[in-house]
Amino acid sequence: MGIKDFQEFLESECSSACVSVDLLKISRGFVPKRRGPRYGGSGRFCLVVDAESCLDRLYGGFFSDWVCGGQWNRMTAFLTSLIQACHNANMELVVFFDGCLESQKLPEWLTQQLAQKEKVRLVLRHINNKGTPLPKVWWSQPVFLRGALKMALRHLGVAVACSMDDHHQEVIGFCREHNLQGIVAQESVYTIFDPPRYFSSNNLKLTYKGSLETKEYIMDEIAKCLNLNPNRFCIFAALLGNHILTDDDLYDFRSQLAAAEGGKPVKRGQNNRLENSTIKYTVDFIRNLPATDNLDNVGEVVFKGTKNKAELINRFKQSVQYYLNGTQEGFLKYRPRLKMPGSPRQQGSYPGTQNGHAEISGYGDSLGQHPAPQIVIDPPHHNALGEFGRRHGYGSSGDASMNNRHLQFNGVDSNDKLGSSSSSSGSSPTCRLSPEGGWSNKGRTNDVDNKGPPVTPEIVRIASERHQKGLMSSWIYQLLTQCEIKLPVILEDDTNRELPSYIDLYRPIRQTVYSVLFNLNKLKIIHENQSKEQGEAPPRSFDVLVKEWIIRRGTNRPSFEIVIAKPVEWKTPSIERMWLGQQADDKNRRLHAFLTCMQSDSPLMLNTNYVPQHLLIMCCVLRYTLQFGRVLQRQELDAFLAMAVSPLLHDVQTMQDLKLPTIQPRGAQLASLFMAGVETAIFANDVCGAPIPWTMCCPWLFFDGKLFHFKLLKANNNTPLIDMCDGQVDQVLRVERMRQAIMENLRVEFAKPLLPNAAMYAHYPFPPYPGHPGHMAYRPGGRGAPPHGAGPQSQKGRGRGILGNGRSPIDSRGGQLEIAGVVVGSWGPNLSAGRGARGGMSPQVMSVGRRGMPGRGYLPSRPIRGRSPALYSMGRGLRPTYRPGMYAARGTGRGFRAVRRAPLRVRPRISGRGRAGKPMTMPGPGRGRGVTVDSSGYVD
Repeated sequence: MGIKDFQEFLESECSSACVSVDLLKISRGFVPKRRGPRYGGSGRFCLVVDAESCLDRLYGGFFSDWVCGGQWNRMTAFLTSLIQACHNANMELVVFFDGCLESQKLPEWLTQQLAQKEKVRLVLRHINNKGTPLPKVWWSQPVFLRGALKMALRHLGVAVACSMDDHHQEVIGFCREHNLQGIVAQESVYTIFDPPRYFSSNNLKLTYKGSLETKEYIMDEIAKCLNLNPNRFCIFAALLGNHILTDDDLYDFRSQLAAAEGGKPVKRGQNNRLENSTIKYTVDFIRNLPATDNLDNVGEVVFKGTKNKAELINRFKQSVQYYLNGTQEGFLKYRPRLKMPGSPRQQGSYPGTQNGHAEISGYGDSLGQHPAPQIVIDPPHHNALGEFGRRHGYGSSGDASMNNRHLQFNGVDSNDKLGSSSSSSGSSPTCRLSPEGGWSNKGRTNDVDNKGPPVTPEIVRIASERHQKGLMSSWIYQLLTQCEIKLPVILEDDTNRELPSYIDLYRPIRQTVYSVLFNLNKLKIIHENQSKEQGEAPPRSFDVLVKEWIIRRGTNRPSFEIVIAKPVEWKTPSIERMWLGQQADDKNRRLHAFLTCMQSDSPLMLNTNYVPQHLLIMCCVLRYTLQFGRVLQRQELDAFLAMAVSPLLHDVQTMQDLKLPTIQPRGAQLASLFMAGVETAIFANDVCGAPIPWTMCCPWLFFDGKLFHFKLLKANNNTPLIDMCDGQVDQVLRVERMRQAIMENLRVEFAKPLLPNAAMYAHYPFPPYPGHPGHMAYRPGGRGAPPHGAGPQSQKGRGRGILGNGRSPIDSRGGQLEIAGVVVGSWGPNLSAGRGARGGMSPQVMSVGRRGMPGRGYLPSRPIRGRSPALYSMGRGLRPTYRPGMYAARGTGRGFRAVRRAPLRVRPRISGRGRAGKPMTMPGPGRGRGVTVDSSGYVD
């Protein structure tokens, strides 16, 4: 999108407007201009931080351990240092998160998810092939990063806010309403809004010297650099393109500018970056306009010669008004108001709350006497995909079939709702509408108007207040108002079928939570009571349809799936009683409802001697995962539990110094899958009235991605549980108790161990055998197989070895066998794979009796069955030591017995007698290393 490319243009072409500053130094010298009440106290230098622009900065930086699932304790330690430094320098921060659905910006979100999916593919290919830490260019936010940041900031006493309708408009509105000193973000739209001060979030850096360095964008310098009047910035931004006036709408205009200036032709498509030359041409065009008071005349000049000129001019005016609403002048004229769900919305509003008949503005109403401008924009459901649908092949052939669908909902026949064309809507829990069905480009793309049951105004008010303060999951308000959510792309492998997608894995939980949120049981009870009083009543459908926007595995086309809420078996209390109930029995009902949603309602789960309260979320997720099918292996369950009880979980410095020998792709995907389950569990907890306090739901209490990977490496190496728990018996007892509670009354089928991949043997000179499947490079889905005779599989043996199946125990490259430095045997390479295969194959030298000499048969420490090598043996105090005879053949492993071989005895050939007629006897073997044969006693 063009407006996003303007930020890079400023840094490259307007370097004089980007000045390096120290925020702490500025805040120390800050003197308020006027006294009076201020947000967060008077006299402080207060900034609003757009969290969506600096998630990586708030996480702590681009360190590569994010791929393990997230290091939450390290994140909280960084935030503690940051907030403490700001507090000491008289500075206060207000962190603003994006909590709105923004259906009008859905094409932009889908484009970001497709780019994220490609990045995930590159990350997994790197892990499969190398198993090393990732470069920072591939950094992606760990799962549940936003929720963890909200909890951490709330724990540190930092003000947190959450947007409800339009994120950028609400951030700038919050800044102006509370007279804050500036914004910390990395969105070029704020340069058009002209905030009091604008600081860069990408360059934000907390140094050891006690400074908070970043860059400040000077608005006056930007206007001078562009040689453009600030009054024309809104028209300039509208012609750069945004979610209202897209890049495809401006293609003809840009082509005409490039042809008039003699520049390169403009490429079509929103995925293409806007060139700096095109931005300069647009600036020159706006500067040369004689007048900009009449937007209709400007639109006539811009869109002359186009087919749909009237529509484009109307959207151009809407786009200009969108930017005017964010400026100081537009803010004084347009005061935000929130309307109840179901009422038409206006673009760019700053919603407050509304309780019954009285309207309460979240930002005050002292200047609300001015009439709001008439902004005619399609509602969020209209034209949600727009040009994005056309680029991805969303035709209009299937519009008629989708418009004809309808269903009976609460006795009312609605043509806007999803109906079953061939079967009942209740026969299937989900109904997937993919792009192949076709969506309209001019009318409504979401022909499924999935309005939920009516919700009381009190519930909406409570949800909006908690949502604005970041006190509950953002999905709740989105479901209550629009009945749809967005599920982003996480670290999942499209080619891996051993692990299910988190969308399918946790969908039953979401379906149950939907029914609790919309009071399905209460509606059924009311209907049954009415039918008893009035006799036989007509049957009614209580299906609640929720739209989930997803991107499925193996496809690059986004789609939405209609999910039907699934009621629970027992009569759950109403949502009003769950949220507002004050009786003693209400708390037990809330906890019962939560455990029912998580399918973890068992006696031992409520026993704190088995499951502590701060580990209940984790145990519920693991118990649900075990019920789903063969997802976890037995040692992986032990790794999760051993990580949760380890004191290293809270030792930030030790975990920061810990170096993982390798990163396993399955471990990285398991961590993402687990954290997605934690996010779903916290969503269920918020819907059920928070029976588990938020202080017991913080992820740093039970999870650390790096520590989990460390425990998983030890578990996969057959390390006993006592060693996984650092030799602490009390930790072993806690693990055993939690495992017993998780597996109570369950018939668990664990997943079978998989063959090791290439990453485990990345530091070895050759794989365990030439035909090892991990020796092949990682090949993503959709790629063809390597040609016949290419790759490592072409070096197989002749199939006469003891291993069978064509795998010879003798290396196929040929080599020599040395005993005590003397060559006693040699063999040539195996050329059965084809003639001319000698090139590039050097013989392998295997030395016996000269251990420790690199280059002659020396092999580094490899994982030995039954004994953890020094690479993983950091249990019992975390002090890796090497002891002589550490890898001696002693049967101390779990389930394995060391192989004892009889010493080699060589009987000499007697050909004579010694002195005194006594037969010649052979002396005992020498005491050298390895198998050394002493031949000094032979008599020829």
